[in-house]
Amino acid sequence: MAREAPVNGFPEGWAPGTWRITGTSLDGGWLPIPTKSETDAEQWVRENTAALREAWGASWSADAATLVPLVLGAALDRRRDDDALAFQIWPAPHPVCVFVHVAMGRRGHDDTMPGPGDGILFESQGLGPGVLVPRTEQIGEAAALGYDIVFSFDDRVVVIVSVEPTFSDLLGLVSPSIQAFASSLTLVGPDDGARRAHTPALLEAQAGDTWIDSLATP
Repeated sequence: MAREAPVNGFPEGWAPGTWRITGTSLDGGWLPIPTKSETDAEQWVRENTAALREAWGASWSADAATLVPLVLGAALDRRRDDDALAFQIWPAPHPVCVFVHVAMGRRGHDDTMPGPGDGILFESQGLGPGVLVPRTEQIGEAAALGYDIVFSFDDRVVVIVSVEPTFSDLLGLVSPSIQAFASSLTLVGPDDGARRAHTPALLEAQAGDTWIDSLATP
């Protein structure tokens, strides 16, 4: 639960020294989710339950004591096979969190990238221009919101930052932190050079106020 946590990940089959992606979150509450096959799940849940209990102090409750271990245990199952990085974001001393995934790989020759009408321009300082594609999902009677930020590079390499759909108020609370993290990401190729994404074919000519920015507006 460190406040500043540099992160580094490699998809399966992509060894260190070939392609690698790094990023930094300067905000508290970002918890890296490890690979389940390489983790003692019970110990990981115990350690992070204790860390959250200490961080929340007087806000820790009986409900938190019951729910937090369950949510942490579910995190290990939510990390996807193609994730280079995965996180839970705990934005407040309550047993609610947001899941964020970072995947990188090569797209197939027939795979298409988002284009005009699919999303909005997102500019990452580290990766370059990408496309933010909103996603919706129904949770009971409420519409949950999430998004994917897609970056396309030479050699058909793709980086996708995925935010799992959640309630709009919670997404608005964590989006500034997620956007800052996405902006910090750097992709390094086999030649140890940082890669820049291609400019997407979108209707927006320049980055500006976006749909996701509006969620963070008080």
